[in-house]
Amino acid sequence: MIFMFLFYSDERVLAAMSREERNGLVERHTAYNHEVLEKRVTVLATRGLQPTHTAYTVRPRNGQTTVRPGPFASTSESLAGFYLVDCRDLDEALELARTYPMPEGAGCIEVRPVMTEWDYGPTAVTTASPELVWRVYADLAGWPSWQAGVTGVTLDGPLKGGASGRIKLADQSEPVPFRIVSATENQGFVSEIEFTPGVMMRTEHLLESPRDGGTRVVHRANVPRAVLDAFGLEYGPLLYSRMRESVKALTAVAERALS
Repeated sequence: MIFMFLFYSDERVLAAMSREERNGLVERHTAYNHEVLEKRVTVLATRGLQPTHTAYTVRPRNGQTTVRPGPFASTSESLAGFYLVDCRDLDEALELARTYPMPEGAGCIEVRPVMTEWDYGPTAVTTASPELVWRVYADLAGWPSWQAGVTGVTLDGPLKGGASGRIKLADQSEPVPFRIVSATENQGFVSEIEFTPGVMMRTEHLLESPRDGGTRVVHRANVPRAVLDAFGLEYGPLLYSRMRESVKALTAVAERALS
């Protein structure tokens, strides 16, 4: 698990230290890096920050962006630096934070896990009924006509929970494992794609019925950070673009079936 250690310190306390005290703090910090962190965990990044009087705060407000000198908030303890470390679990992260030689009264360490996944869910509305959109879903041979980045899909049965197969992605040389986690006719289904061994992405395909008729289609993906680690940061914009294209193309296919 990856955690960020955020170091907050009272700049007035640090400024009041003698040269010998500051030297001792630097020496203890260096010893902590080499004698504790590097021997126990992987340090992905670490940086100290300049004092808060060098900061600028950029904030959107009333349709414009404002820039003002200073930190975002005036507090006695301000962000002074950070570590990004790969720990076994939260217990190890807290243990490492406790062993940091922070002088009493000089500051504190906030330990926070980084995000490992996030949701993205584009939506489109069609005059087609949920039953008609479901028929488009159930036609597996027709998936390439609306599923952007997909050139083919096979399942060991119809579109129902527990079905498994393989899906061919345009940017993958070989088909990858694919399964239907759950499915409810005319309401939607949940699928999982294994991009690389152990890296799964789950997508909900939801059919909602607005009061004024038709169908609201929502494709909500649970995107693991490991996908971007495996394919690079540029894969995120490509994935989101494909999801937007797919939900629009799906509703277009369903509407053509109305005529």
